[in-house]
Amino acid sequence: MVEHKQAPPEPSAEEFDSERAEIDSELSFRASFSEALTSQGFSDTLVLARERADAVFSDRRLRIIDYLDAEEVESVRALARELGEDKGVVSRDLEALAQLDVVEYVENGRAKAPRLKHTHVVVEPIV
Repeated sequence: MVEHKQAPPEPSAEEFDSERAEIDSELSFRASFSEALTSQGFSDTLVLARERADAVFSDRRLRIIDYLDAEEVESVRALARELGEDKGVVSRDLEALAQLDVVEYVENGRAKAPRLKHTHVVVEPIV
């Protein structure tokens, strides 16, 4: 015997959540934008909301991203040393970038080695 699952009922007008709809349309836009970039040869692209990017991409963090793009480092401590920055400051910056999914860590013995997680990171268009 084959059971057929019923589709969930359509929400009524009273159940409509305009805030959720706005979030869904923003996510849909980012997904479409990412697909368009991928179709043009920009695979593995992370699309960030402008608001999030503005809050996180300081000059120092962009310098960290540039360094990680050019060099492979053994650890957070080694990265801080190479940049001439305090390890705690670099660690906090990396955590902020990791929360945005820009950076990830790979185990390197007892150390965590930061790596860029995506080939491309773009900020959604202004208009």
